Amino acid sequence: MLIVLIISAIFMSLCIFLYQGVHINDQELENDFWANFNVYWKQGIANSEYSRLRTYIYQKNHDIIFFNDGHYNKLKMPDGMRSEDNLSITINNDGYVAPQTYEWYSKATHTRYLLKVQLGGGTYKIYEEYYE
Repeated sequence: MLIVLIISAIFMSLCIFLYQGVHINDQELENDFWANFNVYWKQGIANSEYSRLRTYIYQKNHDIIFFNDGHYNKLKMPDGMRSEDNLSITINNDGYVAPQTYEWYSKATHTRYLLKVQLGGGTYKIYEEYYE
């Protein structure tokens, strides 16, 4: 009986340890999403300047697509996250992006993200607002 109890305790401890080891929290997934978004954004600007063609950024299913000259990069959004309806961002052939604010929402972290494209240089800032 004692052996069964010890084996059960070891098995349960191992399961808990493995679960905690592979579990990534929602905030980390969202941070990774924004880090990857930034990489694709910069690549989109560079591609537009080099190819002299526009880059289009839009949502398809649960992915953000960066499309330029027949090539595209697909960035999967974390579960529970969505962008505003009809997300459409255009990077002009000279790398210019018109100033505008775009919204993303996360049910998992109760966060509203505002991506504000700034005037000149194709840069943006992310602002986070928490809601209940």
